[in-house]
Amino acid sequence: MKNKLLLIASFLIVFSGAANAQTDADTTVRLFKSGMAIYAELGLLPNNKAIRDQLTQLGVKPFEGLMGSIVLARRTESEKWFSEGRIIIMNSTNYTTDKNVKKAYLSGIGIGTDGGPKLVNTSRWNVMIPLGVDVMLYRLNIKSNGNASIGQVINNPSSFQAVKLFTPNINIHGGLGVDYKMNLFPKVNDKVYLSGKVTYHQPLLGKRKWRGENVTISDLSSLKVNQVYVQVGFVVFPKPGDKKWGKMH
Repeated sequence: MKNKLLLIASFLIVFSGAANAQTDADTTVRLFKSGMAIYAELGLLPNNKAIRDQLTQLGVKPFEGLMGSIVLARRTESEKWFSEGRIIIMNSTNYTTDKNVKKAYLSGIGIGTDGGPKLVNTSRWNVMIPLGVDVMLYRLNIKSNGNASIGQVINNPSSFQAVKLFTPNINIHGGLGVDYKMNLFPKVNDKVYLSGKVTYHQPLLGKRKWRGENVTISDLSSLKVNQVYVQVGFVVFPKPGDKKWGKMH
């Protein structure tokens, strides 16, 4: 597993370097902009009916179909190309008014990169083709929110411990992205974009089994995240800091 993670990390570094090299090779632009981005990413999980039904049969309220993510990214772009390094924090929803039932939460964390050409670059719009890869680790956390006395917890601690299962995957994605360029806070920002993407994600590792700390689960359905995701957020390119600090010398 460690060798696989090292190989994956090397691939991401090479991919990101190749995107930057392609940008540097663009002779039509001499100045390349770097900025920070924050996105909300939403996707439905209709493919996971099997695992939800299994949890229900075991007396566990399953996670909901809606999956939400916060994506933090660093954007680098020229007139013809863009690239982003990504940190993804995912979480599912699970609503109930009964605190004494067992509930399952689906979450995940990962790193990734994407980039591609700009089909359109005007004073108001960017239209792009984002292509990329994410390395994800998903967690299925099954716990009880019920109340208990200290004596019950001490005498039977295993009954109150959450069950934590994990499964890794590598997801490739591709789609269409659009930036709307806004003139917000021009004194501190070079550019601000309202940015959106629609991408399709496809796992590469196939059917991965759920694993605990010392056990592999043999009969729980694998997680399926191959579907369309919608991403909306802001990209900010701050003005270079050297102009501000230069006045102090």
